[in-house]
Amino acid sequence: MKTIAWIATALALSLSLAGCNTWSGVKQDAKEVGQAAGKGIEKAGEKVQDIAK
Repeated sequence: MKTIAWIATALALSLSLAGCNTWSGVKQDAKEVGQAAGKGIEKAGEKVQDIAK
């Protein structure tokens, strides 16, 4: 099962990078993904605080 997950992750990463034809585009995409992940973590933290109240 882990092998399938790694293959799927590698495929998704390669396809997302294939959409960018420049290194700056790759860096911008990575920045956007990082920001989205950060927002998701913040929302999860807020939900946990709401539940803890």
